[in-house]
Amino acid sequence: MKAIITGGNRGIGLEISKILLSKGFEVHVISRSGITEPPKGMVSWVADVSDYEKMLRIVDKIGTPDVLINNAGMMNAMTANDYNSDEILHILNVNLISTVRLSVCLAERMAGKGGGRIVSMGSIAGEIGHPDIWYGISKAGLMNAMRSLARTYGSRGVIANSVAPGPVETEMMKNIPQERKNRLMAATISQRFCFAEEVARTVSWLATDAPAFINGDVIDMNNGTNYR
Repeated sequence: MKAIITGGNRGIGLEISKILLSKGFEVHVISRSGITEPPKGMVSWVADVSDYEKMLRIVDKIGTPDVLINNAGMMNAMTANDYNSDEILHILNVNLISTVRLSVCLAERMAGKGGGRIVSMGSIAGEIGHPDIWYGISKAGLMNAMRSLARTYGSRGVIANSVAPGPVETEMMKNIPQERKNRLMAATISQRFCFAEEVARTVSWLATDAPAFINGDVIDMNNGTNYR
């Protein structure tokens, strides 16, 4: 079994990489900084997810995976008026455009060999509206794209889902002002943020053991802050 994980060198992505490695997968991590000494069974590739052509060349070398995890992404502590045109295009390219293009490419290849699983890292921001409007738009688009892939390729064995966490205890949290973090934490049932390992376990379950009937779905992980 073979898995590709974007941004799998730290935080949630690294936790996912470890879990899939423990399940016997040959894990290929694509990240900007790489992994200096990857453990046995893990291969590190250096690329920015926004560079679709380079990503495609790497995927061609790896071969069609059984699992694709779209974990790489970015968030800015900015409002809509703070962005210039280049910054808008960059966050959309990283979080949405290049990621969706890679997913479509691999969904087609997976379908050609009988199926596979794709899991994308969405966000509560894509469901409720978000101060960082372009981040929210990118995550909403990514989750919608997984639904589209499920409808297009599901009959050929491809399962595509998303996980939509609320705030998670990762490096990305440093981009959120403390006052906002306090308000977000107060709205949770457990009075804490989600742990990276909790998200990783959910993503890994969708990528491996989850029933095939769960396809085109979004698994919320927001501890009661956004009931749907």
